[in-house]
Amino acid sequence: MDTTRLCSTARQTGFTIVELMVTIAIAGILLAIALPNLRSFILSNRLSTDVNGFVGLINYARSEAIVRNQDVVICPKSNGAIGCVADQFWGEYELQAFVDINGNGQRNAADILLKTVPATDAAGTQRRLTRSAGVGVIRFGAAGFSQTAHRFDIHAVGDAQFELTYGRSVCISRPGRARVTSNGGVCN
Repeated sequence: MDTTRLCSTARQTGFTIVELMVTIAIAGILLAIALPNLRSFILSNRLSTDVNGFVGLINYARSEAIVRNQDVVICPKSNGAIGCVADQFWGEYELQAFVDINGNGQRNAADILLKTVPATDAAGTQRRLTRSAGVGVIRFGAAGFSQTAHRFDIHAVGDAQFELTYGRSVCISRPGRARVTSNGGVCN
């Protein structure tokens, strides 16, 4: 049998180095296009989750104030503590909603805890939930009205472009309604 004939008619399979280099180059180009969009997508989803969670807590507290016919307060608190923290940066703390039995705006042993929400970003390095008018609490009266109007900004930290593009403001009106606007939007 002729062995040279068998070797020359055998089909060669596999990639050549040129085919492999072209494939890697195309994959690199696709990654370079997709990576910035992936970062924007992830950041947008995280901020949307933060906004939805915060608005959900506001609506829940307002609803409980009406149902219980008592004042309900939302405020930030440190881990393991029950009292409210006087800070403008609410995203670094757990948020708590409670029935304010004695009306002092601070949670104590006599008050009824309704709900606690984890911190948006405890380190404050990626996302921030900021109260625009200094420190204080959100208080809903028995009729569901807010004691004062409030504005909170939720945005990415350290990237002005992302803050403008994906940042949101949560506005709480005196009647107690929560509304979401783009970052820098007007709260009436």
